[in-house]
Amino acid sequence: MILLNCENLLKPLKNPLHIVQVLGLRFQTKCYIHGININKPVRVRFAPSPTGSLHLGGLRTALFNYLLARKTGGSFVLRIEDTDRKRHVPGAVESILTTLRWASLDFDEGPGKDSPHGPFYQSERTELYRDYAARLIKVLIKNAEGFAYRCFCTSERLKKVREIAQISGTNVLYDRHCLSLDMAVIEENLANGIPHTIRLKAVPEGVIKVNDLVYGSIEVSDKNIDDAIILKSDGYPTYHLASVVDDHLMKITHPPQFAHLPLLVNLDKTKLSKRSGDVSVENFMRNGYLPEAILNFVACLGWCPDTDKEIFTLKELILEFSPDQIGHSSASVLISKLDWLNKAHMKRKIESTEGLKELVKILKPLIQEKFSEELVTRGEKSKLDDEYLSKVILTIGDRIRKLSDISELCGYFFISPDYDSSDSLAFRVKIGEDNLKIISKAVAYYLKDLNTHERNNLESLKLCIDNVAKETGKTRDKVLMSLRYIITGTKVGAGVVETMCTLGDKIYMELAPFPPPTLENN
Repeated sequence: MILLNCENLLKPLKNPLHIVQVLGLRFQTKCYIHGININKPVRVRFAPSPTGSLHLGGLRTALFNYLLARKTGGSFVLRIEDTDRKRHVPGAVESILTTLRWASLDFDEGPGKDSPHGPFYQSERTELYRDYAARLIKVLIKNAEGFAYRCFCTSERLKKVREIAQISGTNVLYDRHCLSLDMAVIEENLANGIPHTIRLKAVPEGVIKVNDLVYGSIEVSDKNIDDAIILKSDGYPTYHLASVVDDHLMKITHPPQFAHLPLLVNLDKTKLSKRSGDVSVENFMRNGYLPEAILNFVACLGWCPDTDKEIFTLKELILEFSPDQIGHSSASVLISKLDWLNKAHMKRKIESTEGLKELVKILKPLIQEKFSEELVTRGEKSKLDDEYLSKVILTIGDRIRKLSDISELCGYFFISPDYDSSDSLAFRVKIGEDNLKIISKAVAYYLKDLNTHERNNLESLKLCIDNVAKETGKTRDKVLMSLRYIITGTKVGAGVVETMCTLGDKIYMELAPFPPPTLENN
């Protein structure tokens, strides 16, 4: 079985079954019938093209194949379909491999792994494809009906064919100009080195029916079936030949059965484009989303488990997943839902020692990228230590959606507050400068009588705040609001006392003799 994105729905309909017949490929299809349990391990493959970084739809395809392989005790194969050299993007393969490792979707066979079924880059398998294309040509010589033929048409001629079809309002299909060339002409063209392609001959059948494991029976008129190019003039194969040959030689278990996944769409129902940077998995990685949350999110884009449960780990997905629960309707990508899932997975991790370590590992490079230079300059590299980062996560973790929120919204844990921002200035006005002066002096006074332990103890600090409120005649809320501004420069964040404890004795004592010069000069 092969799980594919729905946008490729017509790819397998361009006569791969004819290739299967000619090459003598025999696939076992009895192991899986839609809606019935699989009774033996499957070999499935994820075969991306290196035309850019992996997007959400591609990750979902990889995940579903991975889940099916793990659920049945089978094999998950990674194949890089890099035969379209014009669209090849340097670094794309490394990006795809990095993303799969980040998501813990470990492949059993693929690039960098020893296997009798390699190599796993299609660009390294071109001789195989040429050999199989030659077999199809030889069959044509022996069989009047044929299966493939050489096409010597120039790009200029093909352009004219397309223009004529467009003017007449008919389907843009090849006119089979080269189908019946004499063998003498073919041999002369080959001897003269005239560039050519090899086309698969579509056999008229009226209506071609294909059973898709998700969408059911699909019918396509043979009027819409072109004589697809299977080997290009540069010697590289197209998808139609290479995928079938590779699925055969790599012993993928269920072709020509296909399961096409529902499209991913935006809120306005427009197709989610993989050319949009914000749907790249790397973009979500850079923003501090957890791999567990991303996998949970993409799994539920089109898959409807028989449970009200919404939060799944990768192990739980393996147990719950079944292809017959994949729906037909397009799936809307709701980032708000992803944020909710990410927050839930963060909460799970915060509650365990190992989980907290994993969060620190993700957070550290985000903080280094944002604040490292300034922290080193100020001699405060300790703020990049695992222990301090753990404290920050424990303090603010239940208030954020993703770890990048810490670097973007809670910079005060690492550098001095930005008192000059418009939000901070508005907050200062709301509190009132007289209140800030009175409260800051009172806090500094009471802190003098606390030892180091007390200044980092929640109960001691709460008592200090109560005393300041009583001494100044200000409400406790006004004292907390003023302290929040003094130590963070912002009106939102974790609890004030908890934030004070996390910032620590040394840093807090530097902030205590407040107001800053900007206030004192007013």
